[in-house]
Amino acid sequence: MDIRIEAAQREDFIEMIKLADLSMPDRMNLHELKKYFELFPDLLFKAVHNDRLIGFCCAGIDMYQTTGWLLFSNVVDEYRGRGIGKSLIQVRLQALRQFRAIQQVLVTVNATNTASIRALQAAGFEWARTETEYYGPGKDRAIMRLSMVPAASRMILKLPDGAAVGH
Repeated sequence: MDIRIEAAQREDFIEMIKLADLSMPDRMNLHELKKYFELFPDLLFKAVHNDRLIGFCCAGIDMYQTTGWLLFSNVVDEYRGRGIGKSLIQVRLQALRQFRAIQQVLVTVNATNTASIRALQAAGFEWARTETEYYGPGKDRAIMRLSMVPAASRMILKLPDGAAVGH
């Protein structure tokens, strides 16, 4: 199967919003997607099969340019389970690595979405924290984190009992 992951263009906007309406109507709207194109034009990507849009994603960067975010990822139902989500994770991480000041990448994940959790863990993400009722009563936000600081440059403190503490 010839699936291409490439940069999304403004010409893809209409097709992307149609796909978002079908697969994540409560999470994405026309104005939000337009803002992503304005704020992060080089961090939007699409998955294409036989010239058909089958998925798209976006990354972002905080104002200090020290934290990257995997903002959203979307793959058509019939193409799920084929590694496209993993490819969309990797293309965003590759793009974020171009920003040398980035120390970490965060992503909000639904704690019940085991496929996404496994894909993120395979990319090196670990559980960071849960923000209780972030989305309202009974609606928590789970955040996973990937350090972008090379292990060799992290400070490791050896304690007398042999334990190590790092940051």
